[in-house]
Amino acid sequence: MMSSASRPGAAWSAAFSSAPPSAMLIYAEVMVPRMFEPWGRALLGELAVQAGEAVLDVACGPGSVTRLAAAQAGPTGRVTGCDLSPAMLAIAVGRGPVANGASIDHLEAPADRLPVPDGSFDVATCQQGLQFFPDRLAALAEIHRALRPGGRIGVAVWKRIGECPPFAVLAEAIRAVAGNELADRYAGGPWGLPLASDLRAQAAVTELSRPLMAGGALRSQLASHLAIGTRKNGG
Repeated sequence: MMSSASRPGAAWSAAFSSAPPSAMLIYAEVMVPRMFEPWGRALLGELAVQAGEAVLDVACGPGSVTRLAAAQAGPTGRVTGCDLSPAMLAIAVGRGPVANGASIDHLEAPADRLPVPDGSFDVATCQQGLQFFPDRLAALAEIHRALRPGGRIGVAVWKRIGECPPFAVLAEAIRAVAGNELADRYAGGPWGLPLASDLRAQAAVTELSRPLMAGGALRSQLASHLAIGTRKNGG
């Protein structure tokens, strides 16, 4: 059996969980408004979050999707953001409540052990997190457990590094400056689910009915797979 340390995503997951607040603050200030908030709007648009709904955001980071979901769910809804990084959660909590939005609970937890009740959410999201999880199937099973029958799930993951030119250029720069070992380690990082078929196969384990795949650039020069599905009533 593959140990947790040797599973794809384990090293990256450990790096995120132990990252210092200064590094996460740069992420939140630079990448979130330019990349992850626009993508979050696209993801939530596909899921059509309604006022009063309960939303679970897995790998919530500094609250990119969490806060957008709170605005859509409104004051009668509720949102829970889960992440294993204390630094990320500190930033998320520090941003305060969303005006006229749902209340937000932040929980420190890995994706494969979510401390939430069964069948308690209408919508679940995971934006650019699944590829970092040590046990992706267990994480998907946990998300499935947390959804009510008929609940919706939206997952976004990076495409191949070659389909994301800025990241590919960075990999080659690392190779030129630091050598092949470090460059290969970077290139083998968050591109863990590069093909739509991989994501569809893993999503099927959680009994998603009608998984709809849409591959393409959500932001200029950066490509992501998007999977939208609905929890089976009998699942």
